[in-house]
Amino acid sequence: MGSFWRARSCFTGRSVLAALIVASLAAGSASAQTTPTGPQTGKPQSPETAPAAAPPAQIPGVVNQGPTRELKLGPDTWFRFAVQIQAWAQAHQDRRTAPGTNDGSYGYDFFCRRCRFFTTGSVVKNVFFNFLFEAGNVGKADPVTGAKNPPTPQVLDAYGQVKFADAFWVSAGSILLPLTRNGTQPTTTYLSLDNANVDTSPILQGNTNVIRDLGVQANGFFLDNHLEYRLGVFQGSRQPANGTAQTAGHNGPRVVASLMLDFWDPEVGYVNGGHYYGTKKVLGLMGNWDYQSFRKDAPGLPAPTAPTANQPAGQDKDAYMGFSAAAFINYPLSGAPSKTGGDEIAATLQVGYYNGGFATNAAGVTTNQGTYPNVLKQMNYLAEAAYYNHAGHFSVFGKYEKRALSDDNILPLRQSAAIGNVTWIAGGLKYYLAPANLMNLALQYERTIVDDAPAAQQGGFNTVTLAWQTILY
Repeated sequence: MGSFWRARSCFTGRSVLAALIVASLAAGSASAQTTPTGPQTGKPQSPETAPAAAPPAQIPGVVNQGPTRELKLGPDTWFRFAVQIQAWAQAHQDRRTAPGTNDGSYGYDFFCRRCRFFTTGSVVKNVFFNFLFEAGNVGKADPVTGAKNPPTPQVLDAYGQVKFADAFWVSAGSILLPLTRNGTQPTTTYLSLDNANVDTSPILQGNTNVIRDLGVQANGFFLDNHLEYRLGVFQGSRQPANGTAQTAGHNGPRVVASLMLDFWDPEVGYVNGGHYYGTKKVLGLMGNWDYQSFRKDAPGLPAPTAPTANQPAGQDKDAYMGFSAAAFINYPLSGAPSKTGGDEIAATLQVGYYNGGFATNAAGVTTNQGTYPNVLKQMNYLAEAAYYNHAGHFSVFGKYEKRALSDDNILPLRQSAAIGNVTWIAGGLKYYLAPANLMNLALQYERTIVDDAPAAQQGGFNTVTLAWQTILY
């Protein structure tokens, strides 16, 4: 980079700007190939609080490269761009439910699990933004028709953020809901192949956009960044109108809160956790709380036992509530974190309780339609661990998950593979073609067990996935 800056006097006018932009992007790409990175959609940081690196001398009036490869247009105006591709090849076994049949054969899929382009940046001092485009599951076949999922882009993260003080930041827009520890991890640093299946429990009502929702969130840091809180109000579900007496949406917002305590190194990103590849030493706890309530004087949403019609006004609708707690660790085997990375053991233990308010009697007749009738009363469990070998460029991982419905739910609901009692057991390995999470190959085997499947039905099925991941950030 030094020779580049010395050569700048050779260029004038528009050629200076063009050359500097090209060189900045090239330098960012080259640096990305040699430096381990942390979470990939981290909270926008101003350059003065970004990870330390000796920046080159700044040239007034032209685009400069900042200390974390951002493009700086001014002292407090900068942009950082990213591209993420996760290409999957998957063999998934059918689950036969007809009596007297053998286990199902395998179907095959080739698709882009996540095709993303996103950018973070700063507008003026302490004013930031984050914008993420994604075309998800591109090319994945419909399980019935075989039609391929089109490459339709959608906006996921799209918010502005203001820092008033370390203890008080405010964000508004489309924001990742802090519902679980695993659900707020970067999609490029998962210990296993993907996010946990049980992360979908609090969003089974179908009222979020890939775990995002529109709303306003406050967050802040205490104890030298070791304690973080998040508190947000979001759209959630909007209750239907009560005939001509009112319009839709008279119910209150969805309220989501989380509290995270790090005992060793702090985590200050928009997303946290997963692998740190030996660059952080983390031990912590996280708690999450989630709530929304419908009014009695307006209709409710379709329930699992009556999915074709909304429940009428005048019936009880108990509130939806969700709780999650997690303990997690990232331990560098050298005993101390290293800027250049190192061997690491990482693990997460997570438990959750969810109750959408829906209830029936023993005969299956609805006694309370609840606010989120598709989120049945249940407990969720997740245990995952991984070992990352820095010199060998590989990691191995294992994962156990369980969704356990309350016995208050009738047997047909507990027997459902979609929303009933299910156990997942998975394991695999990754090989890193570039440092950290910049490019890797992953192979995962997963066994899905429908715990209460009738004796005449296939009790479990297999899924094998080969994945290629690339990210430049």
